[in-house]
Amino acid sequence: MPQPAAKPPRPSGRPLRVGLVAGPSSLTNLGPVVRHLVVGLLDEPMHVSLVCREDADVSSVPAPPVSLVRYGSVRLPVVGRRAVSELAGALAASGVSVLHALDADALPLTRRLAVAADLPYFLSVLSLADDVQGSDASCRSVLAASRPIEQRLSDSRAAPSGRIRLLPPGVHRVRKATCFINAQHAPALVAAGRLDRMEHFAAVLEAFARLRARRRDCAFFVVGAGRCEGQLRVLAERLALMDVTTFVQPQDPEQLSGIVRAADIFISPAPSERVEIELLAAMAAGDPVVAAGAEACDFIINGQTALTYAPADADDLAGRLTALLDDRAWARRLAENALAHLREHHSPARMAATLAGLYREATGRRTSPE
Repeated sequence: MPQPAAKPPRPSGRPLRVGLVAGPSSLTNLGPVVRHLVVGLLDEPMHVSLVCREDADVSSVPAPPVSLVRYGSVRLPVVGRRAVSELAGALAASGVSVLHALDADALPLTRRLAVAADLPYFLSVLSLADDVQGSDASCRSVLAASRPIEQRLSDSRAAPSGRIRLLPPGVHRVRKATCFINAQHAPALVAAGRLDRMEHFAAVLEAFARLRARRRDCAFFVVGAGRCEGQLRVLAERLALMDVTTFVQPQDPEQLSGIVRAADIFISPAPSERVEIELLAAMAAGDPVVAAGAEACDFIINGQTALTYAPADADDLAGRLTALLDDRAWARRLAENALAHLREHHSPARMAATLAGLYREATGRRTSPE
């Protein structure tokens, strides 16, 4: 019986160490993606240091073996000159050879660390609204999380064209659609996001009320917090929804993943200029997704990988939800299409391997030593 071909041996030597730099909200927004990236880099093998705030939730990161380098606190949002010098010294002492700003919020600190420690760096951009003009000579690549962001960076000349690269975030996905598999329970509809614009989530509650009036038996969940939360609870009471609607406070990435896995339909009510990891996570969990607006999210393809509706339009949303509830085979096909799209474009292994290659190229390490 033929034996599988052996992998070519890697040259011996010292593994490269990369410093991932997180801004104040990077780990909250990108927790699952950072975890997949770290695991992939460790498999290369590479050493990883994570530069993050003292109060950052690092539960999504395997530490150890990841080395944590903390800065500041909730009372010190701006990192001072002395703190930057100390951070640069700690990174140099640990052997970090290249830095990576996980998002644009981490860019100012990453730039200062790159200068202080004389290191090259990479920048990931996840929003159409991010202003990253004037990328300096230490920046090796600006990594766009989607094609619309790549185009915006190119149009704005945020970096020389050869330094702008498309690198979609990677997420682990289930094998098959998971919606409507438990006939013993009412379908669970989950709407998630910041509760800061009343009209967006008010439309969700009004759509839920329409479903109930049409005798669709469902359990409704609203996940998030914000200045409109109190008003939304009052509206839910007025619409007689409180007995079937649960308000859930914002969750860490692991808890949110559990909620998403239990959902039958995931709703993103607030238009966004960001690549929303919650949307990717919902699709990766096998849920059909309904989104109000996702300009930066090229994985939201109406009628193929998800459904879209006019923001704050309760009638439009109710129609989309009714269609999914009434044709569950179609809903599952939609979720399966989304999973196929993620498999092709959002592989965690491909993301980590691409970045590992870029890190080695930036440091003159063309091979990956053991």
